[in-house]
Amino acid sequence: MRKTLLLALSLLGLFDSLYLLWVYTSPSRPIVCLGSGCDAVRASSYAHLFGLPLPAFGVATYALLGLLILAAVLVPPRLGRAIQYAVAGISCVGFLFSIYLTSLEAFVIHAWCAWCVVSALVVTGIFVLSLLELRQAPALTDPITVMARVRTNFVLCVVALLIGVPAFVLLSQHGGLAPVAQASSRALAEHLVRPESHITGNLRAPLTLVEFGDFECPGCRLAEDAARQIRAQYADRVRFVFRQFPLIKIHPQAEKAAEASECAAEQGKFWEGVEKLYAEQADLSEDALKRYAGELGLDRTRFNQCLDSGETASRVTQDLADGRALGVRATPTFFIGPRMIEGPMEFGQLSQLVDQELASRGATPGSTPNVSQSAAVQPSSQTPKSPSPAPAGAKAQDANAQSASPFGSNPGGALSGFQTSVGACSEAEANKKQPTLIGTAEVRQLLDATPKPLFVDVRSAKDYGSGRIPGAINMPAENFGRDWNKLPKDETIVLYEGGHSSGDICAASRAVGRALLENGFSFEKVKVYQDGLAGWEKAGQPVQH
Repeated sequence: MRKTLLLALSLLGLFDSLYLLWVYTSPSRPIVCLGSGCDAVRASSYAHLFGLPLPAFGVATYALLGLLILAAVLVPPRLGRAIQYAVAGISCVGFLFSIYLTSLEAFVIHAWCAWCVVSALVVTGIFVLSLLELRQAPALTDPITVMARVRTNFVLCVVALLIGVPAFVLLSQHGGLAPVAQASSRALAEHLVRPESHITGNLRAPLTLVEFGDFECPGCRLAEDAARQIRAQYADRVRFVFRQFPLIKIHPQAEKAAEASECAAEQGKFWEGVEKLYAEQADLSEDALKRYAGELGLDRTRFNQCLDSGETASRVTQDLADGRALGVRATPTFFIGPRMIEGPMEFGQLSQLVDQELASRGATPGSTPNVSQSAAVQPSSQTPKSPSPAPAGAKAQDANAQSASPFGSNPGGALSGFQTSVGACSEAEANKKQPTLIGTAEVRQLLDATPKPLFVDVRSAKDYGSGRIPGAINMPAENFGRDWNKLPKDETIVLYEGGHSSGDICAASRAVGRALLENGFSFEKVKVYQDGLAGWEKAGQPVQH
């Protein structure tokens, strides 16, 4: 019985290591894992030894153990005894090494890989059973007993293949984050644009670009710069539509801000209201909304009555329902034609996608906008009754659109769990483990301690160059999916940005902090300076240029 169990454990360990080796040989392959630690372990500096992925050593170890166990039945007793010692010795080395790797996961990487834990338990079981086998010397066996054991081993190997091959195929087809589910043509026709939706640009343009946004979402504010340039430079070739998608659970003021923009639309200033609300995102209280209405030149009495009565709430509710019907789960979410893309983008990235879609429709993507025509097109709340139809043969999922997100939306990358974490804002982010928020007083305490913390400015390179906390390094949030593993895990890391929205659950600094925590960084060593550069300057601290 012990010999059969030894072989079964060896085959289980071999399957485990083969799967890990398969996913380790390419970081783009998603890994099926219980919890979020597998990618963190795979991406760590301890995942390779002598230039080889660690699972390769596991494959070699379990394959050798399996061969030895199979051979032990067919050799003379003296050689069988030597095989027993070999199995015990190899499994002992594996057991000790598994203790070392498990300690790394617990105390250095701070992340657990379920597959690694299984391997550690398997090699421990083999080691214990091999010690028990050493207590009993190989007995002289007759041919009938030998054949019976050979048949048992053969059946066990066949069963392992019958189970292991389909299981491997199933695992290879799953893992990582579910990709963005592209909406069907029918859903797009019914929910993407309504007759009362807000549209600007060329009403007969070959391409419709729709944004689902939240006025309290920091990522949406970042995306507004690119969206505004698109509206200006592609006015003759793109019709731009804005739909409301306030994330009410995490942005309590977003719904009323959305209603305020609809009240501004009643007076013909929807797009001016959009720009104003994003610019004043730090304060979206009702009093502030009414003040902004005056600054936009709106009729204050009419606007206040509209906002207080909630008469535009149904418009916001309708947009929310349409967004959910299309699979919108985060903000900002853009529909470029039929393709849905999550997360803020810079103008260059967004315009590239727009050009690609225009080219697919036979339009001239690089043409200079017709200035006279663009000037004649005024912002409008009217829109065609249905959006442009999806191009024939459009795929359910577009790889180029996926990879265009500046915040690492590659489904299988080292930060695959953070497709929306360091980019788009979603209510799911509020349920994740959050980094510690600190103020200026706590920052001063850290600066007085030894060793000093590492300040990481997550703003753009341009903003970083205009002023920063002395000694801070620049690691823009949009590049974090590529650069996160350059940060040391043994130092206290203080993330900060401008300070105007760092307290928001979806702020770039907090999103980056969540990404680090999910990639094995210690909770005690990841901080978010929520006062940011603004708080630093307000406290009279020096700024480096």
